[in-house]
Amino acid sequence: MNTIPLIIAHRGFSDEAPENSLAAFQRAVDADADMLELDVRLSSDNIPVVFHDKHLQRTSGAKGSVQEKTAEQLTAVDNGSWFSPKFHRERIPLLADILAAFKNETRFNIEIKPDIQSTDTLSAVEIVLQEVKKAKVLARVLFTSFNHSMIKELTELDNTITTGVIYNPMTHFRKSPSKLLSTAGAGIFVCSRYQLNSEVVNDTQHNGFKIFVYAVKTGRDIQRMLDLGVDGIICNNPKFVRETISLLMK
Repeated sequence: MNTIPLIIAHRGFSDEAPENSLAAFQRAVDADADMLELDVRLSSDNIPVVFHDKHLQRTSGAKGSVQEKTAEQLTAVDNGSWFSPKFHRERIPLLADILAAFKNETRFNIEIKPDIQSTDTLSAVEIVLQEVKKAKVLARVLFTSFNHSMIKELTELDNTITTGVIYNPMTHFRKSPSKLLSTAGAGIFVCSRYQLNSEVVNDTQHNGFKIFVYAVKTGRDIQRMLDLGVDGIICNNPKFVRETISLLMK
């Protein structure tokens, strides 16, 4: 039987609490997730904030784009009522606050959004890396992105950090995981369950890399991940995934 894959909470325990919120991350930690996956963007004053979309409307009580707002404005935004009124106190968190809150409890998968830009002398990647180093959690962080140039920049800045590339079927079509990883200098291939097959797993692992898979939701999905021997499962419900793995591996 394969070893148990890492259970990575996608935007926190996002089935039970607003995605990328303090509440979602706390629930994921309470559910014994091995790692918190979170999305990072920059405010207009170049401060890393935890938010997925380019625009605010879908998951907050505000309008406009993240990069047009200062960190002070963003952290005042209601980030929870869209999910349920009981989360009306949730606000868009700073990356620094999430790292500080959970640095002694878990690991982090920081997804740097591919379109973020800095207006500072430092690049967006340098700003995010600086924030992680300031929090003294570098050894606990995996950096990933759909923008493989950003990952390559990270590895060139510090080749000791852990990085991964996320597969985009539109831009990376017909490119093997091992080729994409080698080009970016990364160690972990991340893809959707829809892009996963035994060839992808074999090409990744036989070349000394690891593979994490997202959009894993059902018991059948989890069984398939175990059968293929993936190294990490990125999910919205880490409790369900852990309980299902326990049952399937008995």
